[in-house]
Amino acid sequence: MKTVAALLAVGLMACGGSKSADSKSTGKVSAIEAMGITPPDSPWEEMSVEDREFYMIGKVNPIMKELFAGYDAEEFGDFDCVHCHGEEMREIDFKMPAPSMYIVPPEGTPGHRGMLSTFPDEVKFMQEVVTPSMAKLLGIENFSCAGCHPSAPPKKKPAKPKR
Repeated sequence: MKTVAALLAVGLMACGGSKSADSKSTGKVSAIEAMGITPPDSPWEEMSVEDREFYMIGKVNPIMKELFAGYDAEEFGDFDCVHCHGEEMREIDFKMPAPSMYIVPPEGTPGHRGMLSTFPDEVKFMQEVVTPSMAKLLGIENFSCAGCHPSAPPKKKPAKPKR
């Protein structure tokens, strides 16, 4: 619970706290400067649902918003939970990978090579910035694209036989 209180305090400071050298024009403190890209105090797997939610809202979302907006402010200026968890986030109880996220085919497959050639800048940003940052923020070693993105289309449920 101390983590939650600290994150809320930092979040409040970020909204109206002192200006950083890089944010003089906006008057806002950089989330990355204020909180750092560091793991949670407790291992992610051991955190309660409530603690995970507060951690995501108080630390992960502001940092990811900053990273994504830094990459493309026009596209990601309104970055929020749905960008990673998908439109169906509540229905799936925020489980990851989110089925509606862009499918990232396994490395070495024709689909992966096609993705690399079609979206080279996006893939580079995701591989070099987003994935390692998310790994640090969650404290999960070997975190990969599959932590957020499905690697294949969702399996369709078999149709119920008509009677």
